[in-house]
Amino acid sequence: MSHLFRLSTGFLLGLLLLMAAPTARAAIYCVTNVSDLQIALNAAAASFNDDEIKLKQGIYAVQQRLFYNSPNNGWLFISGGWIQDGENNCAQQVPAAANTVLTGSAMYPVLGLYFNPSTTPSAGPRYGLYNLSIRDGYGDSATFQRGGGVQMTALADVQTEFFLDNVIIANNIGFFGGGADLYVRRGLIRIVNSLFANNSSPTTAYGHFAATSVSGNNPYGVLIANSSFVNGQCPGSGGRGCGIGVIVGGGQRLDIINSLFSGNAISDVNIEGAASGGFGNGTAFADHSLIGALSGTLPLSASNGLVGDPRFVDVPGQDFRLRDDSPFINRGLGTIPVYGYPPADLAGNLRLRFGALDPGAYENQTWDFIFADGFQ
Repeated sequence: MSHLFRLSTGFLLGLLLLMAAPTARAAIYCVTNVSDLQIALNAAAASFNDDEIKLKQGIYAVQQRLFYNSPNNGWLFISGGWIQDGENNCAQQVPAAANTVLTGSAMYPVLGLYFNPSTTPSAGPRYGLYNLSIRDGYGDSATFQRGGGVQMTALADVQTEFFLDNVIIANNIGFFGGGADLYVRRGLIRIVNSLFANNSSPTTAYGHFAATSVSGNNPYGVLIANSSFVNGQCPGSGGRGCGIGVIVGGGQRLDIINSLFSGNAISDVNIEGAASGGFGNGTAFADHSLIGALSGTLPLSASNGLVGDPRFVDVPGQDFRLRDDSPFINRGLGTIPVYGYPPADLAGNLRLRFGALDPGAYENQTWDFIFADGFQ
């Protein structure tokens, strides 16, 4: 494991600069195996500074959940897709989330990130995952393990942000939130350019993820943009379905923009408030998205809704790119309200092609607008 003390470049540094961060110098770790990844997580958790962990391309098979539990408010970013040049194992990043895989091998939960200060600090951290896959995580429902893929939790009443950008979360199992369990007492949960596929909660609900934002320093509690949620499975619980489950407290909002929900059992989106816990009820909005069945206690104010078959390339093979004959090409016309997009889609291709964004995690690269209009 190499431990380099220098400024980060590229996308993650851009994210760091989007809002004021502590001025201490960032630590950067380059890891090539699971053992070194846990060592880097331990070191980062003990640090008061910001940290970036770079994962060399490959498969990281865990034998217990990777664990980051920090009382400090330094930011943490974990990014995949790094390749070797000479002696530097993390010399260059290839933007393709499928090339770096954290897997639980259908036996173990994969990753847990926890912000756990002893006293409430003046500012909270941002934790980010970028350009990687989390697959085949197993959270035991008998012991109430949430988020078989990833669990991210911040209980402190201070603005904290979780970013999942260009991430694949697939084939995970867990109790309420098979793919992911995400909770901020105060803050933002952001999911952009990401794919949740074939996740399940075998005894409860929310196959793909459960997300809660109780309060915040601004109204954006849960933001989902240009992401795809396919084939979530569960038996259901109290009317709740198998896609995603979101709780937003008073003054907070859920935004779903340019996103696709398909093949999820019972319901695609379940929305609830936090009034039962004394925190009031938030609001929910969707724009230019494919959302079928809804459940929950809060209404969804939807505009420019998409209808029909998205025509994915190969659903059984988990290829969720849009075919050239998809009716949704160039239909991702909603505007993301905060922070903007990474420059590449989930496969590393240009995020903008043929004049407008496509909804979902992938941008079609082969559609011919001349032939699509019937001219030859």
